[in-house]
Amino acid sequence: MKALLLKGPRELSIEDVPEPQPGPGWVLVRTSAVGICGTDKAFYTGSYPLFKKPLIPGHEVAGVVVSDGRLKGRLVVSEINFPCGRCEYCRRGLYTHCPYRRTLGIDFDGGFAEYFVAPEQALHVVEGLLDPVEATQVEPLAAVLNAFAQYPPEPGDNVAVVGTGNLALLAAQVLKWMGVDPVVVARRGSSKAHYFEKMGFTVMALDEVREYMKRRTPEGLGFDMVVEATGGTQGLDTAIEITRPRGVVHLKSTPGSKFTVDLTRAVVKEVRIVGTRCGTFREFRKAIELVSKGLVKPVITSVFDGIESSVKAFEKSLGEGEVKVVVRI
Repeated sequence: MKALLLKGPRELSIEDVPEPQPGPGWVLVRTSAVGICGTDKAFYTGSYPLFKKPLIPGHEVAGVVVSDGRLKGRLVVSEINFPCGRCEYCRRGLYTHCPYRRTLGIDFDGGFAEYFVAPEQALHVVEGLLDPVEATQVEPLAAVLNAFAQYPPEPGDNVAVVGTGNLALLAAQVLKWMGVDPVVVARRGSSKAHYFEKMGFTVMALDEVREYMKRRTPEGLGFDMVVEATGGTQGLDTAIEITRPRGVVHLKSTPGSKFTVDLTRAVVKEVRIVGTRCGTFREFRKAIELVSKGLVKPVITSVFDGIESSVKAFEKSLGEGEVKVVVRI
């Protein structure tokens, strides 16, 4: 089969590789579409060292099951953590933290290929609900839902979202669905800020946010909750700055590099910094519901056709105005 191989920073090539063989309890899936996420881009640029070389990247993936069984012929999306099911973490229900897990497109070959394999229990049927391109965004939406499942906003909370990428757009929409109208912290006139404005969100530059905080209280009390989704190493420092004492920061960026941050300020303010990553079975189900009902609308800015276009798609994904690039396989 043809697959996209990532061998190092900006070393991508389309090559013929053996078709993966599913073991007991696993199935073979013919890839329909796969999205490029921030972690994929970090692997590609080299800011995040590869866990496996070469790697077939891609974990925002939708495809059709070809193995015999109850799912054969169904369009599915896959969770990305494939746990052992036996260790202490798995037995406690923390299977996304299983130390023996394999992670699709991270340390285990992913969806940028004609076929991939996954445990049957990790698959969710979306046939009849979503088209393959849209279905790729179930995975990142589930990751956002995981954050708010752990620490949801309280009624009446003042919430900000820092960032203009895909996770920021999804987070803002989820917050709105939860009854919260967040402020989006972004540079006015930036290539992606207008997507938030079209959806009715208030967009403020950081200087405007500082003035906004001063207008709220003489002491410049910050936000009760801040979602950091910049995808970079500076965003956490901004999030801490604009969070009120004993407020919550949801940290979603995984750039692979070390963050530049004034943790003294975080300690003095007693800020609770919550790092969250992948969604579980429960969040995947909710994500499918939200997208299929139009309650959350992913923004897909570019779609490429064919595995052969994947290298160009990765380069396109680094463009200033790109929110989400998807490849139809």
